[in-house]
Amino acid sequence: MDNTKNKKPEKKFGSIILRLASYVKPFSGLFFLVLFLNTVFSTLTTVSITTIQPLIKLLFDNNSTTEIIKKAEPGFLENLKTGYLHFIQGLVSVANEPMATLVNLSILIVGIFIVKNIFKYFASVAKVRLDEGIAKSIRDSVYAKMTNLSLDFFTQRKSGTLISIITNDINVINVATISNFTDCLREATQVVLFLILLLSISPYLTFVAFSTSVISLLVLKYGSKYLRRYASRMQSAMADYTSILQETISGIRVVKAYNAEETANDKFRVQTTNYISSAVKFQKIITLIPSINEIFVIVALCVVLYIGGSAVLSENGMKPDELMLFLFSLFAVMSPIATLVNNFSNFQRGFVAAERVFDVLDRQPSVPAGNDDINGFSNSIEIKNVSFAYADIPVIQNADFKIEKTKKIAFVGSSGSGKSTMLDLIIRFYDPVSGEILIDGKNLRSFRLDKYRSLFGIVSQETMLFNDTIANNIRYSFEDASDEEIIKASKIANAYDFIIKLPNGFETITGDRGVLLSGGEKQRIAIARALIRNPYILVFDEATSSLDSESEKIVQDAINSSLKDKTAIIVAHRLATIIDCDEILVFNDGIIAEHGSHLQLLSHNGIYKKLYDIQYNNPIL
Repeated sequence: MDNTKNKKPEKKFGSIILRLASYVKPFSGLFFLVLFLNTVFSTLTTVSITTIQPLIKLLFDNNSTTEIIKKAEPGFLENLKTGYLHFIQGLVSVANEPMATLVNLSILIVGIFIVKNIFKYFASVAKVRLDEGIAKSIRDSVYAKMTNLSLDFFTQRKSGTLISIITNDINVINVATISNFTDCLREATQVVLFLILLLSISPYLTFVAFSTSVISLLVLKYGSKYLRRYASRMQSAMADYTSILQETISGIRVVKAYNAEETANDKFRVQTTNYISSAVKFQKIITLIPSINEIFVIVALCVVLYIGGSAVLSENGMKPDELMLFLFSLFAVMSPIATLVNNFSNFQRGFVAAERVFDVLDRQPSVPAGNDDINGFSNSIEIKNVSFAYADIPVIQNADFKIEKTKKIAFVGSSGSGKSTMLDLIIRFYDPVSGEILIDGKNLRSFRLDKYRSLFGIVSQETMLFNDTIANNIRYSFEDASDEEIIKASKIANAYDFIIKLPNGFETITGDRGVLLSGGEKQRIAIARALIRNPYILVFDEATSSLDSESEKIVQDAINSSLKDKTAIIVAHRLATIIDCDEILVFNDGIIAEHGSHLQLLSHNGIYKKLYDIQYNNPIL
C-alpha cells in the first residue's frame, strides 16, 4: 500500500512538468534567450571568482610578480585551467611592471562585473516577459475553459474558490514553478561551472566538499511530502478566505442590514488564521531544509580547509593561491546550491496549485455541444417524457408538452415545484436524465450550443448588469449592434425615456451589478438586451417578482410590447402577468399537474384556482 502511495505523486509530478512545458513551447524563443543570457551571466560570475588566483599570486608571490602561471599540470581539467590563466596573463601582465599588471587586472575585474550585470539586467527583463507571458497563457486558458463548462460546474462550487484558482493559484504556479525553473537553470549552470573549476584544482577536495550532498538529497526527499501537504492546505485556505471576501462584497447590503459586520469579520479572520497556520508550517519546512543543508556544507568546508591547509603548510602539492581559489569557489557555489534547494522546496507549492488549475482544464462540459447548426425554428419545441434530478433528487418527472411557434406559454407553481428547472432544460443549461426535447422534430443534443441558445432572449428575476455603459450592457455579446438598433430595442423595452434623462444618456455607467439603477430600470435594460438580438423565443423567468407595483406595471408593459409576433415562455409567481397566455402549465412537485388557459384552469377548481384565490381573494394579503 505504501509503495503505491509513493509512486502516485511521482506520476503526477511528471505529468505536471509535461503540462507546464506545453505552455512554455509557444515562448521557446524567449525561453532560449533567457537561457543564453543566464548562461553568459553564470559564466561571467565564475570568471569573476577565478580572478582571485592571479590577484593573490601577483600580490604575494615574490618570486613571480608578473608571471601569473608558469606551467601546466597533467590532466584535461588542469590544462584547461592553466590555459585559461595563461589567457588572463596575456591580457593583464606587463613584464617587470607589477603595478601596471595590478592596474590592468583591476580594470579587467571591473569590466567583467560591468558586462556580467548588463547580461543580468537583460536576462531579468526577458525573464519577466517569459514568466508573465506563460502565466497569462495559463490564465486565459483556465478562464476560457471555465466559461465553456456547463452550469452545474458553477452551482457546485463557491465562486470565490474559482476566483482563487484563476488568480492566486496561477500566480503561485508562475512564482513557484515557471519562474523558479529558469532560476534553477541559471543556478545549475553556475554549479556546473564552479564544479568544473573545483575539479580542475583538486578532485579529492571536491569529492570531500560534496560528500554531504547525499544527506541533502535525503532531507529533500523526506521533506517534500510535508511541503506538498502544507502547500495544499495553504491553497485551500486561500480559496476559502477569497470566497468569504467575494460573498461579503456581493452581499454587503445584507451584512449592513443585519449589523453582521463582526460576524463577517470573524469568519474572515478564521480563514486567514488557517492560512497563516499552514503558511507558517510550510515555511518551517522550507527554511529547515536549506538550513540543515548549509550546516553540512559548512562542516564539509571546514574539512576542506583543514585538508587543503595541511597540504599547503606541508608543501605537499597544493599552493596557497590554489587553496584560496578553491575556498572562494566553494563559498561562491554555496549560494546557487542553496537557491536550488530552496527553489525545489517551493516547487511543491507550485505543483499543488498546478493540480488545482489542471483539474479545471481537464474537466469536460456535462452538457456537450452537438455539431449541427440551427438558425431558427418553424413549428414547435416538444418536451417528451422528460425527467430530471439534482444529485439523485427528482425535480422533474415525466413532463410532456409542446410549445408552438408564436404562442405564449406560462409556467406557474409554488417555489421548488420545478418550473425554473424546466426552463433550464429547454434553454439546455442541463440535459434531461431521461426523455428528450425536440425542436422541429430534432433533438436539442444534436445542435451547437451557441447556435441553439442564440434563438433565445432571456430576462431573469435577478438582472445582471456589468459595470459598463448602458449601451454596452444592451449590446453585450452583440458587438455589431448599431446605435439605432440599441435605441429601437430600448424603446420597445420602455427604457428609452429614462435613459435619455440620465446625465450621460446611453453612456451612463451602471455600476457594479447595476447598483446605480433601480430594479425596474435594470429590468427594462435587460429586456432591451434580450430584444436587440431579435430572438425567436423570449424567456421571462419571474422578471417582475422582485419589483414594486409601479415598476412592475412599467416592466409588464415592456414585456407585452416585446411579445408581439414572438414565441414566449414566462415563468411567473404573480398570476396577473400571465392571464393572457395561450397555455399555462401548473407545476407541483416536479409534475405538470394541470394545463390550460387562465379561464379553463379557474373552472377546474384545482391547484391554479387555489393559487389565484390566495393572491386575489385572501383578505390578509
